[in-house]
Amino acid sequence: RRARSRCAGPPMAPPSGGGTGAARLLLLVAACVPAARGDSVVEILGQLKAMRDVASELFDSAAAGIKEAGDATEAEKVSKWSNDWLSVLGVQRGLTGLVKDFALNYLGRSSYHDANGELVDAISALSMRMRSHDALGDDEAAARVLRQYVMDICKAGKKVFASGGSLHTMLSELQAVLKDANIRHFAKGMKNSAQLRKVLEYLAGPRPADAAEPEEL
Repeated sequence: RRARSRCAGPPMAPPSGGGTGAARLLLLVAACVPAARGDSVVEILGQLKAMRDVASELFDSAAAGIKEAGDATEAEKVSKWSNDWLSVLGVQRGLTGLVKDFALNYLGRSSYHDANGELVDAISALSMRMRSHDALGDDEAAARVLRQYVMDICKAGKKVFASGGSLHTMLSELQAVLKDANIRHFAKGMKNSAQLRKVLEYLAGPRPADAAEPEEL
């Protein structure tokens, strides 16, 4: 069975000239979600900011933990991923690069929305795991399980996002920093992040129109 896509609809034209490019692209991505969930653009943009804030917090915490454990080189790699992909500035990298890649190459395209079920399922699985009582323990076993859920998202995303694009590159580099030796430092930060739970529940939650419908076969 395939999970229903987060948003659907006809292909949308790229933003035209004028105005701030990053803001226009964020609004373009936000525009598809209200149609699916009934949310306002303001709420969507607020969620985008929350996602960035949570990720930045987690990577800063992990980098500090790794450095404290004695591996300054690996800590720098983790910090670099955060600086490269969570920055608002950038063309191919940063949030602008990610939004541009999604908005211009995937948003509204049936080739993406008809094939993203595995990715949606992987996000939903992580969200469900995060809600469980023992999900965010800071022991090694819990950390390895959590790592596998995140790696599943990376693998599923790389199947639907084209190689060489910003989204595919970001996920590939995320896989590289989420090595088993590092993930326990991420897990400690995740355990203490109430905002992370809210963001994941928002991402994976069903849209109101579909909530009472059976899953597609």
